[in-house]
Amino acid sequence: RLKVLQEREGVLDKVKDAVLQQLVSSGEPSQPAYKEMLTKLILQGLYQLKEDKVVVQVRKSDASVGATAAKDAAATYKKSTGKDCKVDCDTQNFLPDKNDPVKPCAGGCKLMTPDGRISVDNTLNARLNVVLAQKLPDIKILLFGRSASRTHIDQGEF
Repeated sequence: RLKVLQEREGVLDKVKDAVLQQLVSSGEPSQPAYKEMLTKLILQGLYQLKEDKVVVQVRKSDASVGATAAKDAAATYKKSTGKDCKVDCDTQNFLPDKNDPVKPCAGGCKLMTPDGRISVDNTLNARLNVVLAQKLPDIKILLFGRSASRTHIDQGEF
């Protein structure tokens, strides 16, 4: 039983790695849709923070795209809420690169107040972790089928 659980965990890790590789390729600044996605991620963070001043961190390779996306997101935020928000891109501290050996970042952004007390992690890695946490039961059912020993089944499951 322990060996089966370890094998299942290995399969789930492989699935996560495969999805992360897809995110890395879609998180390239050269991709046409990346600027639009980054703008939407920044805008979502602005809605969550609801602050007058926000600092955005992106990867070093995304600096120019991030600056443009931040301006676009600030304009959209003002149009939809009527509130001014000063959005600055951090030019000193960057998110790790996609090839970072310790903690690679597939793309996206982090938003925070200027003092750094409140932050929103809208990196693609963080969003993948949220989706995996929410959908893990469904993913396990799709990969391994239903457990024969499970007696309780929630309504709404496939």
